[in-house]
Amino acid sequence: MIMMMLMAKTAARRLCSALGLLLAITVGAAAGETFSIQARGAYFVPSEAVFKEIYGEGPVYGAEISLKIIGGLSIWAGGSYFNKTGKLTFTEESTTMTLIPVFGGLQYQFLSGRIRPYIGAGAGYILYKEENPIGKVEDGGLGFMGRAGVRVLIAGPLFLDLQGSYSMCKVKPAGIEADLGGINAGVGLGLQFQP
Repeated sequence: MIMMMLMAKTAARRLCSALGLLLAITVGAAAGETFSIQARGAYFVPSEAVFKEIYGEGPVYGAEISLKIIGGLSIWAGGSYFNKTGKLTFTEESTTMTLIPVFGGLQYQFLSGRIRPYIGAGAGYILYKEENPIGKVEDGGLGFMGRAGVRVLIAGPLFLDLQGSYSMCKVKPAGIEADLGGINAGVGLGLQFQP
């Protein structure tokens, strides 16, 4: 019963966060500010040596939204999905890791032409799940991210977003500290809506 109540509270918090973000976007769009949405693909290189040894590196897929606040400053939020199968170090048995990072923050765009470099920073939460014959671990932790990139306007509302980021997220599953963050480098394809 207690577990069900905790799950319901967590789900309610996530729903409120999503509704708050949707409200901010709606208010910003109504106020005539620039809003964008994009689908992203990237390559993830984990920071943690043990993580890298077991699961290696690999593709990450996700989506992102942003809303201009004033001048070159905007807020952004996004999430991604990473899933990889590897082998346990000693037993060589199959193990699977899933990471679902959800981040948000501020970014500043330097130019307003067709090529628009930017930098940003944010915080978020990384949900993770690991399954193997030894057991199953599901948890999450707070993390931080720094990023830089360049948005290239292609035609009309269509743009290409080249981006690199570095994230950190310290967790302690089973009492062992690990960092779920790392380096992401990738590209997004999106639409930008302006008044």
